[in-house]
Amino acid sequence: MSSTPRYLTQAQCDRIAHIDFTLLFKGEANRADLVDRFSITPAQATKDFTQYRELAPANIRYDEKLRTHLRGDQFKPLFDYDVVRTLATVAKVTEAIHKAKPLSTTYVSLSSGESRREIVPHTLVDNGLRWHVRGFDRKSGEFRDFVLTRIKEATMVEASAIDEQETESQDRQWNRFVELELVPHPCIQHQEAIELDYDMDGGVMKVEIRAATAGYLSRQWHVDCSPAHTLTGPEYQLWLRNSQALYGVQNLILAPGRTEQPSG
Repeated sequence: MSSTPRYLTQAQCDRIAHIDFTLLFKGEANRADLVDRFSITPAQATKDFTQYRELAPANIRYDEKLRTHLRGDQFKPLFDYDVVRTLATVAKVTEAIHKAKPLSTTYVSLSSGESRREIVPHTLVDNGLRWHVRGFDRKSGEFRDFVLTRIKEATMVEASAIDEQETESQDRQWNRFVELELVPHPCIQHQEAIELDYDMDGGVMKVEIRAATAGYLSRQWHVDCSPAHTLTGPEYQLWLRNSQALYGVQNLILAPGRTEQPSG
């Protein structure tokens, strides 16, 4: 977002992006969703909506009767989205999830390029600035994340049945929750500023999150996840105090400062 003020933290930018995306694709956004999605207080969520309104006053209006924020008539997204392709993909994915059917897809990955994959989707996930679908990948035989914009084509496989091992209940990383204890990075001189930015309680912000999404949040918020807080740079304003919480997280390599293989 080119118009984002430099004084916003990465966490604030993530929440602003979520409001923007939700308004665009749902036509409305509410405070409770923001509180649940980012594990913040209602007061902080109110501040985020105020900030969004300052950035894009024509994009949002509050409906007193419905008690929710609605998309403005002159809405222009603050971010660039491939609206047509994204909506078409979302429609196919949500239909497959609803009908409990696999999807035959053409997918482009960073590691292997374009390939045909048959996946069994169970959840759409907003990981900050983009959406992905979580599901069982029949090619690799494990649960993985697939970025929606990298799905070039998707067709629901009506005749194929889903095995128990391919269902959401068997996705251990998805069903496991970890609690991250985030504190101001020890290298920061005036730590109270960070405590205020993140609305910390007693100098710590506790975030309960699914293991499958822990790596994404750590990277997006530039959290130093090294046990001895060894990362340096102005982007590292937060440190993960309880680094042991990441043990067994499969996307551990996404977390700054943690490059070892998962232990479980």
